[in-house]
Amino acid sequence: MRKFHFLFLVIFFLSASLTLAQTDSLSFSFGDKEGMHAKRYILTGKLQDTNTKTPLEGVSIHVDGVTTITRSDRFGTYHLEVSPGVHKVTFRHMTKIPLTIKVTSYANGVVNLELEDKSYELEGVVVMSEEPDRNVRNPISGVSKLTTRELKAIPAFLGEADIFKGLQLLSGVSAIGEGTSGINVRGAKTDQNLLLMNEALVLSSNHALGFLSPFNTDVTETFTLYKGNVPANYGGRAGSALDIQMREGDMENWGGQLGVGTSNARLLVNGPLMKDKLSVIIGGRISNTNWLLKQARDYDINNSKLNFYDIYAGLAWEVASGHHLEFINLMTSDYLKFSEEFGYDWSNRVSSLRYKGILGENFSVSAILADGNFNNAFFEPEGVDAAEVKNGMNYQQAKVSGTWANDKLALQTGLEAIYYKAKPEQFLPYGDASEVESNTVDKQQGVEFSGFASLEWEPTSTMGIVIGLRYSTYNQLGPDSVYQYLPNGPIAEDRISGKEYSGNGGIQSYSGLEPRFSFRQNLGQTASVKLNYSRLFQYIQSISNTFGPTPIDLWQLSTSYIPPQQSDSFALGFFKNTKSNSWEFSVDAFYRLSQNQVEYRDFAQIFQNPHLETELVFGEGKAYGTELMIKKNLGVVTGWLAYTYSRSFVRTTSEYPAEQINDGDWFPSNYDKPHEINLILTRKMYPRGLLSLSVNYATGRPINAVNASYKLGGLIVPDYSQRNEYRIPDYFRVDLSYTLEKVFSKKGDSLNLSIYNLLGRKNAYSIFWKKDGDSQQLRPFRLAILGAIFPSITYSIDFGGGKNE
Repeated sequence: MRKFHFLFLVIFFLSASLTLAQTDSLSFSFGDKEGMHAKRYILTGKLQDTNTKTPLEGVSIHVDGVTTITRSDRFGTYHLEVSPGVHKVTFRHMTKIPLTIKVTSYANGVVNLELEDKSYELEGVVVMSEEPDRNVRNPISGVSKLTTRELKAIPAFLGEADIFKGLQLLSGVSAIGEGTSGINVRGAKTDQNLLLMNEALVLSSNHALGFLSPFNTDVTETFTLYKGNVPANYGGRAGSALDIQMREGDMENWGGQLGVGTSNARLLVNGPLMKDKLSVIIGGRISNTNWLLKQARDYDINNSKLNFYDIYAGLAWEVASGHHLEFINLMTSDYLKFSEEFGYDWSNRVSSLRYKGILGENFSVSAILADGNFNNAFFEPEGVDAAEVKNGMNYQQAKVSGTWANDKLALQTGLEAIYYKAKPEQFLPYGDASEVESNTVDKQQGVEFSGFASLEWEPTSTMGIVIGLRYSTYNQLGPDSVYQYLPNGPIAEDRISGKEYSGNGGIQSYSGLEPRFSFRQNLGQTASVKLNYSRLFQYIQSISNTFGPTPIDLWQLSTSYIPPQQSDSFALGFFKNTKSNSWEFSVDAFYRLSQNQVEYRDFAQIFQNPHLETELVFGEGKAYGTELMIKKNLGVVTGWLAYTYSRSFVRTTSEYPAEQINDGDWFPSNYDKPHEINLILTRKMYPRGLLSLSVNYATGRPINAVNASYKLGGLIVPDYSQRNEYRIPDYFRVDLSYTLEKVFSKKGDSLNLSIYNLLGRKNAYSIFWKKDGDSQQLRPFRLAILGAIFPSITYSIDFGGGKNE
């Protein structure tokens, strides 16, 4: 625990560091005219968004009307040389209003600035959220980025925009099916995606039965998904990283937004507690879906309940110029009761305190403390055997990093620590009539440490290199009981030879180096080729006995019998822009190898199991494919066409038949969907309308099937196929939406009309087998979660003086 104390002291020291002088006007003077002067002086600083205070990357800088080669880096930092005297310096970004300042330079100086958004009213959706050629210039391939504005323009289920559903429309991203949370990225499992909210770790993304994520788009700003090469400052997952940046409250005016729709109501309020110093933002959603369930003719659906809410609160404090402190808290709660059959009850909370500061002309720091807690429960509410199963996880995170950067070079280094404590799994009676006996199974705890460093270098204007290295180590901590098994055989319940109790010390440890490398070479002014490689380790994973994530899934730490997952990813891509960056074209090929991937024995019992390793088998995985993307960024009609060819396979590697699946041969993973096509079109409808169309196609996912069935006595015994030998039917869906701005209010309101599943197609979520009438054979039946047309209407209105998008 001394390492934790050291990290906390470092963070406290950084937050109390020396402040910089504040810039109060558009005219700046450094040094005196009299005396001897150098031939050149350094002008540096940090650029950020006026509303969100997030760093601005790719801002071009013009000195005395001449464009320099200098652009702000991903941390918003710029660095340029000027001659002695008076200069006019202009900062330009395609989504911001140009800002010009006067600088009198007779010494080195620091100028920190904020740029305001351009007004995009009647301009439809601008699909690019950064400088127009960033997709060509970024040395890392496989980076997808969306803004809240873009996300809200996409037709959505019940009219509610959602991060995960929006990302699934991009190349290389998919999901098991409708009504599941999370995403599968380039053949990786859902739990292999690192999920961050302002750098704070989020373990559980299950919300509203998977139809919505816990992130209300009213309080989010941007979403960046690293599909292949994950930067060295991110780790702990073997697949990808999703970085969600949240909005900050307005520092000048109070304002907000109220929305009422078919599925939920939402409210946003934000504004200054101390003008230009301290702001607050509070946003929340609450469900209003039970009235829809009451309209159903089916008794079970009519007798069901579904309630959910989420609340986000954030404080932002400008401690001094260049020193920023923020506190955020996200809480979600869900409850589902399906008639008298079963129910789920789960909640999640993530809280964090983050400091960001500029400590010199080229040096900035960031530090974060975070705490997360979630509780899951599954219950069967009726009868003498009514029972409830509870589990959950609590964790604390500390991270500190520092960055030195100029116009050609950026060096970042830092430390991170995460402490996990799984909650005991409880089996409890549910209701007064229940006669079940209580039982508790203790779970593990562990700590993960890592150090990282990365170097981003542009040796020439046509070449970019990123080299990163992360070292991670994990220790399982006691107390815990470790089962012993007979040697020279599989790990199985009938081979348990004893049990050894371990105290408060370490039980098992793992560690490894995680190198990252990215290279970009420009081919002229508008094209580039990129090459990436990364290695990732994962010490915690989700355990589920279903093909898709559910609220009751277990988060399992690595143990003596459950090793960490490891993956090696390679990517090669070509990127091209045309017509002044209004069109983007990309082709990105990837190949991914993984080790220690978890699979399950047939009919695995994962709940109330003190020796869970007896239900698991381990193997290796491989995934490969190609992503093609065509985007139109500007004009009356904008949007994109994304096609993904992706394969994902698994095979078990044990020498014992009891720990093998399909005799050790390769078989498709649950999320292997070879072909996916997504078309998104948005057209401006003058004077204030926006029409959006979404067309989605995907190959059906693999399933196990019943090859035949036999009658044995009075029972029908099914004969199952090999694992994932068959597929459900292909998926196809068309969505349509129309948004009208300023319907009743000049201040700003909107009316959204959406039709989800316009063709009313009964897309299969799964296939199950049951007796067909009096037949003695088992027949396949299709289960469709959303097999009908779902129209929705949502009305939103802005109020007060704040800016809301």
